Amino acid sequence: MNNKCCKFKRITALLLMLLMLLSGAPALAESYSAAVTDSVAAYADASLTRKVGDLERYDVVTVTGIKGEVARIRYGGYTMYTRLGALVAVKDFATAATVQTAGRVYQSPDTTSQSLALKQGTQVYILATSGDWAMIEKDGNVGYTFLSCLQSAGSGSSESDSDPFLPDGDSSNNTGDLAGSGSTTTNNGSVTIETVEAVVKSATLPVYASASTSSKKLGTLKAGQAVTVHAYTADWAYISLSGKYGFCALKGLQKKSGDAAEETPENPFDPGTAVPATVTASSVTVYQSASSSAKKLGTLKKGAEVKLLKVSGSWAYIELNGNYGYCAASALTKNSELDSGATDSSAMGSCTVVSASAKAYAKKSTSAASITLSMGDTLDFYGYDSKWVEVKVSGKTGYMLRSDLSPASYAELKNEDSGDAVKTLENALLALGYLDSVPSSNFSANTVTALKRLQAACGMEQTGVADVATQRVLYSGNAPASPLLSASLTSGSSGENVTRVQNRLLALGYLCQSSSVDGSYGSTTASAIKLFQTAAGGSATGVADSATIRALYSTSAPKLPSGSKAADYKENSYGGSSSVSGMPAGLESTTSSYNSSMSNAQKLEHVIYVAQNQLGKKYVFGATGTATFDCSGLTQYCFKQIGVTLKRTAYAEGYNDERPKLSGISSLRRGDLVFFNTVSDGDLCDHTGIYLGSSMFIHASSGAGKVIVSNLSSGYYNRVFSWGRRVLSA
Repeated sequence: MNNKCCKFKRITALLLMLLMLLSGAPALAESYSAAVTDSVAAYADASLTRKVGDLERYDVVTVTGIKGEVARIRYGGYTMYTRLGALVAVKDFATAATVQTAGRVYQSPDTTSQSLALKQGTQVYILATSGDWAMIEKDGNVGYTFLSCLQSAGSGSSESDSDPFLPDGDSSNNTGDLAGSGSTTTNNGSVTIETVEAVVKSATLPVYASASTSSKKLGTLKAGQAVTVHAYTADWAYISLSGKYGFCALKGLQKKSGDAAEETPENPFDPGTAVPATVTASSVTVYQSASSSAKKLGTLKKGAEVKLLKVSGSWAYIELNGNYGYCAASALTKNSELDSGATDSSAMGSCTVVSASAKAYAKKSTSAASITLSMGDTLDFYGYDSKWVEVKVSGKTGYMLRSDLSPASYAELKNEDSGDAVKTLENALLALGYLDSVPSSNFSANTVTALKRLQAACGMEQTGVADVATQRVLYSGNAPASPLLSASLTSGSSGENVTRVQNRLLALGYLCQSSSVDGSYGSTTASAIKLFQTAAGGSATGVADSATIRALYSTSAPKLPSGSKAADYKENSYGGSSSVSGMPAGLESTTSSYNSSMSNAQKLEHVIYVAQNQLGKKYVFGATGTATFDCSGLTQYCFKQIGVTLKRTAYAEGYNDERPKLSGISSLRRGDLVFFNTVSDGDLCDHTGIYLGSSMFIHASSGAGKVIVSNLSSGYYNRVFSWGRRVLSA
């Protein structure tokens, strides 16, 4: 088995398998697929005396017979015998699924590995998921396919009886995070198997059928609810409640009193000391660290309730919906210290209408006189029961169905904010068909446009800001999907829908030229659609029917496979010739010497002259020249030639606010530094280069393995561009 496959099986979302392996699931009738719970010997005879080898944990075999505690199995084409107690039936832990879109099943999670056709309607079991991939089993055979091709059968579990109008649970009995416990992990260190009593610390916490937000949602837990954790990874916890099992985000839980906890880097303060607090300033900005120059995570409006974890100087460390950040302590007041006469003491909080054409009734009866409210309208509520919520509309008391309202609290997000909350927002917008770009943790113009589309569809004011009302609607499950997801486009089609599909193809790499986004469905667009359909495991028709468009806007939509060329790919797309090998025509520098009396523009020309003379030199991680470079090693070396010292890493230089930040490509000038988000982690500066003008930049590329010139106007680097920094003002 290759290393990529092994890593997928042993490190990613096999938590479900590991947990159920411990549950003592009952044996099935003879002839069934089973997984090995731990390394176990295999024998040539039923008496288990002639050992022929070992089976490893996670190996899948076919049980063809059982006698006492011995199982006869088929594995790798051979009949062998092993201990029955070391096996668990696949049916007892995996998720049953149906292939909804014909595709291919691969030997490993890599489209370049060997594969076979996977027919629509085939019944399989999902053993694990990781990103776009699902590991599946059928008749004892294991392979990999795209998750978007599968439809989970689901367990039929309904949502829990959680109460969205109940106040936050008392966290005084909670003493720490699960992730800090000292417990036994599996041999690869990725899964901690331990039974822990815990409570929900997020305002709401979704529970899924498997360790993936794309799996079936089983219900929603509320702050303060108690659950039992059976095992967990860095991101997911496998829990049970009232005899039902599922997965939720680990960060949404904390251990009950009596369980020792250690501090974690993500949550350095004990949440057990948290106290409820309210924003009493008109608004307050939340930052990633205790500095106004740190990343902005969002804005809280007056009246928002948070958990206050610690005050240090002028900064408060707070938690909201499982997200952590810092804000001005002066903007908060502990709930216990609020002046009850300062606000309307009868109002319990605010809520937003999240259903279309919801009604407010004069009495608690749907036959009473009523008025119709709009999705997104925000009201104060004054009481509630199991079915009704008491509200005030234009100063008059009315009653609304609980299902039509959401009281959830969110931090406002707007342009240039960043963090996990932004990425969650963009994923939700993408799934509904409003976002054309690839979700990131950076709130950009694409996010603004997507929000305006959602707000227009809901009849709300089109602000492009993710305020509390917009997020309540978005996360309610009632937000309308974009009409684009129901459209069907083919050759000859034109208009906004075509433009949007072309932008999505550009974002995923199936187009690489911005000029291809022209609103006209021609042969190039059809070719790009064919490339996508092939990568997604469908039939390459070139027609963007509704199924193709929905797959294109799925959060698991595959990017252009490595080694493939975009439908509009052209060699040397910048055109022309140059006297300097590898430099675009007209962009080479002739400033071969440097002196301190030069103008800044001349100094930058020398920087580019130095850089162009490194073209073709080998990329080596950590190298700073002169024979080899990494990306920041190249930029540091070139600017050093004019007496300018840059920070050593792309991250450090990209977040160096001493240099002016340039948010858009159109703001760049020749000689500026450019930064890119090329790794899925918590920051947006993983790669850097020097801008040459005409949308071109020079950089040491790990992908190309050398110093090259690349295009910023389209394709991969256009999609992952974060911002620029001006080293010298010309």
